[in-house]
Amino acid sequence: MLEHPDNKTAIFNWISERTPEGARVLDIGCGRGDLLHQLVTEKGIQAMGIELSQEKVMAAVGRGLSVHHGDADEGLSSMLDRSFDLTVFSLTIQELAKPIMVLKEAFRVSKKVVVVFPNFGYWPGRWQLAMRGRSPQTVTLPHSWFDSPNRHFLTIKDWKELCQTEGWQILEEGYLAEGKPVRFMPNLFAEVAIHLVKAE
Repeated sequence: MLEHPDNKTAIFNWISERTPEGARVLDIGCGRGDLLHQLVTEKGIQAMGIELSQEKVMAAVGRGLSVHHGDADEGLSSMLDRSFDLTVFSLTIQELAKPIMVLKEAFRVSKKVVVVFPNFGYWPGRWQLAMRGRSPQTVTLPHSWFDSPNRHFLTIKDWKELCQTEGWQILEEGYLAEGKPVRFMPNLFAEVAIHLVKAE
């Protein structure tokens, strides 16, 4: 998932501001470890990542990070309850085959969860679908329908309904477009949503 470069900075800073000093943090789909590296530098966290790409795992390990090569869809069963203070899904859940199962496991192994996802209700995508009759392609959704890593297409409303159904409490929420906060009608005008959540 390729996010707008300004969004990436804003997402990382949002997460960093809400990460306690020295916290135990699990990053699912950590890529090359950019977020974990920032959190280690700024907050002195105890970092662990899970990443499917062997190349990205090697890059993260080369930065001194502890990253497990594996598929999050296979679950977190090897991890103990409350092993972490925070689990992060940064532009990951829409790519998982079994996002609900993995999220429930994340709430088991950590006290709180940060979920960052692309908002498929963002207005340029709606316009392309309505006016052109084609699958949307935007800066945050750059792939064609046939090569997209995304398996699920959720909006902010969809996510909030899921949280209500599952009994997950949204503690804080942030919305971005081109790296800037969106406060008015985010389901229409936000490219990316960031939620800090806990299981009730």
